[in-house]
Amino acid sequence: MPLVKVIRHGQITLPVELREELDIREGDYLEAELEGKAIVLRPKVLLDREDAVKALHKIMSEVQSRTKGVPPEIIEQEVAEAIREVRKEKHHAKSRA
Repeated sequence: MPLVKVIRHGQITLPVELREELDIREGDYLEAELEGKAIVLRPKVLLDREDAVKALHKIMSEVQSRTKGVPPEIIEQEVAEAIREVRKEKHHAKSRA
């Protein structure tokens, strides 16, 4: 396990292998959280609200164009299944870590 040294103003340098594994680059944000006596850092992405709304509208438009004539109940079922799959993958990823 690589060691990290705290320098002035509480700054640390993350080892290159960790940065590469998580694709962390200069200027990226990390969320810091205490878990017991451990500091846990998680990469985070910040979005401009306007950009996020535009992206959401684009995705919604694409979904609507692909699902013309499909009953809303079927779409809801497929969305719910997709959400379950993503949550399952995240749960398995956490349990492997």
